[in-house]
This record gives sequence, C-alpha cells and structure tokens, in this order.
Amino acid sequence: MPHPERTLYQFTISHYCEKTRWNLDAKGLSYGVENLIPGPHRLLTKRLTKGGRGTVPLLVDRGNVVTDSTDIALHLERAYPSAPALIPASGAERERVLELEAFFDEMAGKHVRRWVYAQLFGSGVDITPIMFGAFPPPMRLLGRALVPLIKQAIRRQYQLTPPKVEESRVKLLEGLERLEREIQGDPSRYLVGASLSLADITAASLYAPLLAPEGSPYHRPGQPTAPAIEEMRAAINARPAGQWLARRYQEDRQRPARGFTG
Repeated sequence: MPHPERTLYQFTISHYCEKTRWNLDAKGLSYGVENLIPGPHRLLTKRLTKGGRGTVPLLVDRGNVVTDSTDIALHLERAYPSAPALIPASGAERERVLELEAFFDEMAGKHVRRWVYAQLFGSGVDITPIMFGAFPPPMRLLGRALVPLIKQAIRRQYQLTPPKVEESRVKLLEGLERLEREIQGDPSRYLVGASLSLADITAASLYAPLLAPEGSPYHRPGQPTAPAIEEMRAAINARPAGQWLARRYQEDRQRPARGFTG
C-alpha cells in the first residue's frame, strides 16, 4: 500500500528486500509496500530511476529514489539521524560493520540465491506459491503463467550450472564459518559491539531463505521444499550459525534496534 512518506517497491521473495524491510523496521520508520511482478517490474523501476537500475529493493523516501539495499541503508543513516543508528558514526566499529555488511552481501546474497534456486528448480518444487503467494488471486493466476519465463530468466541471470552451483555451496558455507568466528561460537553475540547493526541484519536476512527461521517470510510450515535444502537446513541449524540466525529473528526482527551511541 502507498505511504505518504516512504514506499518500498519489492519482491516478497527477495532476501535483499527482506534486508531493507528489516533495516526500516529496526530504525522505527513506517513505510508502505508495493509488491512487483518479476520481469514487468522493470517498467516501473526504470521509470522511477529515470532509466537507471531496474532492480529492487527500490525505496521512494520523501521524493528521494534510492536503489540497492546497501545504498538504502546508508541513505537512511544520513536522512534519519535521530532514529536508532545501525552503523556507528565513525571509528573502527564503523569500518567493521561496513566490511562485514559487504562480505555477507557477497557471500550470502549471491550464493544463497543461486544455490537455493538450483535446488528448487532441480527438484521440481512449484515456486508459484513462493513467488506470488502475497498477491491477490488474479495476480497469482498471472504469476503462474509467467513462472516458466521467470525460471528461464533466473537460470540465465544467476548461471545455474553445476560448477557455479557447487561454487555457491562452498561459498555460502565459508560465509557461515566466518560468522561463527566473528561471534566466537556464541549465538547470543552480535557481530559488532553489544547491539544490532547493519552487519547482523545483512547476514541474518540474506541467509534466511536457506534456513527459514521462524519469524522470517521464508518460514512456511508444510510447504514442500527441495530435499537438499531440508538436509542443508538441518545441518546448519544444529550449528552456532543457525542458532544465531534463529535468535536474531526471535529477539531482534520485530522490534526497533537500540542503536549505536557516541
């Protein structure tokens, strides 16, 4: 629904859009959401950006059009200094938050997406409810008709070849190992300092499609998924990284952040 100040244009399935939703929620900022259909979405996003990036998330904030989840996060820190800070203002902690955010953007963002899509497509899971469940019935019918074209575009865009999919499996696990090192094996710890930061939001939201923690948009009890995803999910949930992600959703997802001070 439109909002008088802020509207987020998104795909409900996108973990980068989940990252931006969490970012907005953690800062206590109200916003409206417009769900777009993959493919035709570019007609709107290209118009809003005057021919620029056609990607989501796209935030229109009091007339400012911002794309890319990282750029949106940086914009929100500048535009709302009185809201809880998710990036320290300066110093070593700021550098560490930004380095970890960039690391998990790469390791979890691209590689989780590629590996999960490959498993869903390979096992024949119907992705229509996943991609279009948030739409009204007429749009779900249109979505079902578009799914073959969307799958073809995803295979091409994300290079769902066996070598690339295996590379992504290795990379996403490397990212989890880094996470466990950063929290020193303690699921109660935040990645930087003693409060939620953009680094935590990035790691948790971008791994969420793989682990489907309760409280995330990917937690759909009873909905079929690929056996390889179930197996990977069970193995990771038994590790500190999986327990950390569950805690972040349980303890931090639905409340404003405390924020950094000083």
